[in-house]
Amino acid sequence: MIVTRTPFRISLFGGGTDYPEWFVKNGGHVLTLAINKYCHVSVRYLPPYFHYNYRIRFFNEQTTKEIRNINNPVVRESLQYLKFNNKKIEIVHHGDLPGLSGLGASSSFAVGMLNALNKLKNIELNKQQLAKQAINIERDFVGDNVGFQDQIISSYGGLRSIKFFKNKKGFSVDTIKINDEIRHQIEKNLILVYTDFQRFSKKITKNLSKKTLETKNDNHLREILKTTYEASKLFQSSTLDLKLFADLMNYQWERKKQLATGITNEAIEKIYHLGISKGAYGAKLLGAGGGGFLLFVVPDKNLKNFKQAFSKYMYLQIKIDLVGSQILYDSRSV
Repeated sequence: MIVTRTPFRISLFGGGTDYPEWFVKNGGHVLTLAINKYCHVSVRYLPPYFHYNYRIRFFNEQTTKEIRNINNPVVRESLQYLKFNNKKIEIVHHGDLPGLSGLGASSSFAVGMLNALNKLKNIELNKQQLAKQAINIERDFVGDNVGFQDQIISSYGGLRSIKFFKNKKGFSVDTIKINDEIRHQIEKNLILVYTDFQRFSKKITKNLSKKTLETKNDNHLREILKTTYEASKLFQSSTLDLKLFADLMNYQWERKKQLATGITNEAIEKIYHLGISKGAYGAKLLGAGGGGFLLFVVPDKNLKNFKQAFSKYMYLQIKIDLVGSQILYDSRSV
């Protein structure tokens, strides 16, 4: 049995510019953060006496004899891609937080599962190869209109600056080096609030992917790209300017809402404005939109008041995951 642990992520700046429909013509840049909330995946060869060949436990459990009959498209395409035909395989998923909530859970699962499946076949992949394989599966085989940042940050971990190249689907990944003070600010002053409803993002991401091709959205995406480079400079100081950080986040959130329908709604805006009224400098919805978690930037002086206001909601603070997707356990080596 192989067990992997793969982090969820918080997209800080640049979301939308990681879609190839945009960046192959214009370039892209995101600042993104892996957090200490995880997707765990276990993979093993089943003993020969089971009457089925594949058992998948994701949201529901499925058993089947044929790969082509597997309901989960990422599992199905991954097993076919890695040539697990005529094998008996069990894949089990556990998540620390709800799926469909804007934290890149689907890509974390894809990365963690592929990490485990490759290890099961004694194939060693580096971080870049793992991220590219997950992107290939989700975009080219499954056909999901997702951006590229989720698979990359899930694979690499840490606080990263990811740049996407013009004229090709390549990328570079750089560590954003921060001191202990800024790390402490990130882990203390960034608060996630759960909206208490999930969203199926495929319709939104498909729409967003199409909208990145529309000329009328060029200005929004260019402004998002421009302010991402501005935001990257904030981490070069000895302390993080939370007010400017939040102002840039607010600005990008307003731009993103103009890109496609369904990104926000009345319930999301109500929670957003409650947080601002209780002392947050700024906020944004994480992920494609429609639900999930809101990320608030709250200064020290307002933390107590903010938390009291959201006592009936599920909110959490996070720590930075520095490792990315990793093999936790390999029974063959025990």
